[in-house]
Amino acid sequence: MTTSIDWVHEIDASLDGIDQPPAAWSADHPISRWRRHPRPSGPSFTDYVAERGPHVRRLAHAICCDWTQAEALVLQTLGRLFDSWHRIAGSEAADAFVHRSLARACVTDSPTPRSCNAHADDYPIEDESLLFDGLQSLTAIQRKALVLHDWLDLPVAEVADAIGISVDQVLHHAARGRSALNFLLPESA
Repeated sequence: MTTSIDWVHEIDASLDGIDQPPAAWSADHPISRWRRHPRPSGPSFTDYVAERGPHVRRLAHAICCDWTQAEALVLQTLGRLFDSWHRIAGSEAADAFVHRSLARACVTDSPTPRSCNAHADDYPIEDESLLFDGLQSLTAIQRKALVLHDWLDLPVAEVADAIGISVDQVLHHAARGRSALNFLLPESA
């Protein structure tokens, strides 16, 4: 009967003749010359997430209006940001990357337009604002057009491409959303 220690001795005996690592481990092998991106290290990535994380969460909720989906989008977006951190120079570039990634991910993940009034109180925002309340009262297409074009400053053509409607429809829905917000928000806001 063999015990587990016997297997260890057999493996050690079979490896006795191997003094050098396999050729794939050497620096001259083509695999070792693949470009390796340095992983984000140090406080820069974690500081960015700690500082801008609440903003990214609120932005994701403003776009898709579902806290569960917003949390999933934030995790997906921050994962993409983590993988691309070696290319991103500063917080402005990181913000632009996050905004575009959130916009594209939300549009591709939500095939059906819906209103978010049913989910508005599922996950309260710490600093409840009138603007978010107003955005929640808009239709999904108006909210997406306003957030992508007015808040993120994406060009109308890119918003139209992301949402899947024409440029004229983007302008129409953004104008309707703005007029609804002007009606809903008080003059002091």
